[in-house]
Amino acid sequence: MRLIKILGFSHIVIALGAGVTVYLSGFALGLEGAFFQAALIVGALTGLGYTTQRFIKTMFFPSSAPAERNAYMKSYGLGLFIIWASIVVAAFLFVDVMLSTSTLIVGLFLITTGLMYAMVPAREIPYLKLPFISLVWAIATVILPIYLTGLEYDVDVWTVLAIVLSRGLYIAGLTIPFDVRDLDIDRLDMKTMPQTIGVASSLYWAMILVGSSAILWFGLAASQSINGYVGIALGIHAVVTIPFVSPPFAGINRHEIYHTIVLDGILVVQMCALPISALCFI
Repeated sequence: MRLIKILGFSHIVIALGAGVTVYLSGFALGLEGAFFQAALIVGALTGLGYTTQRFIKTMFFPSSAPAERNAYMKSYGLGLFIIWASIVVAAFLFVDVMLSTSTLIVGLFLITTGLMYAMVPAREIPYLKLPFISLVWAIATVILPIYLTGLEYDVDVWTVLAIVLSRGLYIAGLTIPFDVRDLDIDRLDMKTMPQTIGVASSLYWAMILVGSSAILWFGLAASQSINGYVGIALGIHAVVTIPFVSPPFAGINRHEIYHTIVLDGILVVQMCALPISALCFI
């Protein structure tokens, strides 16, 4: 259980998931391993961003997070912040990326929106939480890496936007079970999907959103807009995700492990797309 808390509450799993998402976005765009260094940066920034948000919420908005997570962050939050901040600094010192004006603008946007989500707190604005998270995740894992690698002129804009949409749809569907988990602590005026249409209906929508992401991947692969094998593998990954956000799986009172390890861990499992796509060449 201690290991589970370290992996989940310390945001290691979600940081790895962000890095893997970035890395595979590069392969989908036909850039092979060009996004590797960007994946390291985005993974580190994700760990720092989630830790900062959780630490702020624990200190100033404790009612907005589960008691178990609050206790963990009160004990280790400051230390985690220092560790993740050190990792980010080290990443920028030793990883070769492009810090252009465009990169800084996108990075500043993500930092500002992340702090707004924790401090305003923007997440409590009605109907905003789900699209907010989806948009930020898609920009961080697709748009930012393109600028970090300086490859903005080597990719097709419409293909990038389609991948952004697919990533956004997927993370929206994956986020809904977390809103189900937080029904007891989210304020009613937040108007999250489970609050508005009920648990079962919202999870059916989660299945639709993740399924739509899969359809987009398959469509992009079929049209040869992206690396076909990687696109098919990512589409299969999205299809495999559907049961995990369905009412029979996510509609019951799950332990925190299900959300911080299983659901966040599904993002890491994307890495299986590479060996799957490699087998297609055999």
